[in-house]
Amino acid sequence: MSTLHAQTAAPVHATGTYYRILDVAEALFARHGIQGTSIRTITDQADVNVAAVNYHFRSKDKLVSEIIRRRAQSLEQERSDLLDEIEARCRQEGRPPRPEELVSVLISPTFKRIRSGDPGWINFIRFHARLIWEPGAERFSTQMASRGMFERVDELLQEALPELARDSALRSWRLQFVRAASQQTIIVLAMLESGEEPHSISLASAIKDFSVDRIERELIAFVTAGLKG
Repeated sequence: MSTLHAQTAAPVHATGTYYRILDVAEALFARHGIQGTSIRTITDQADVNVAAVNYHFRSKDKLVSEIIRRRAQSLEQERSDLLDEIEARCRQEGRPPRPEELVSVLISPTFKRIRSGDPGWINFIRFHARLIWEPGAERFSTQMASRGMFERVDELLQEALPELARDSALRSWRLQFVRAASQQTIIVLAMLESGEEPHSISLASAIKDFSVDRIERELIAFVTAGLKG
């Protein structure tokens, strides 16, 4: 399997300890959430003292923000590149974008990283998908690159589905439906890829029969149909 690395510049003080704390915290947050993970648990599993966390990150919130920063940039850059390709293709073919093309931009880069089998990416994807339900999640503001990418998707969606361009409330809600369906799917898939079975989900054993590729295709088809209404 190919390995995908986050394409971000590390702080000048980054060391092996710095990365070990990030990796351990990322895995714990993915499994237990931010509120369910104490700094003491992180330091015990990373085999460091609290002073090391304070030195590198100053606070738990800064640690969470750094986990997001180091991986989110490469995801958003890939999505931006895909949007560039779609816009160029549409200009060449003289047509508006197709809804499924835009949905794929939002979904496929995440599935690409799940297919890589990289445990760090799988932990991050699971953590990031559940972040919206964390108490006080608004503290971790969306990066400008992410906001800009979603604004581009929204603009292109209005070209793809003109009826949604005339109803911003409906368009916003349908995009929320896309986000919710995608996040739940990604959380379950990341659990399965980590060797866990989501016992709280009905027919949990049956969902393991689908390949990652098929889940991606089914999710794109499902949310595309929902956007169209």
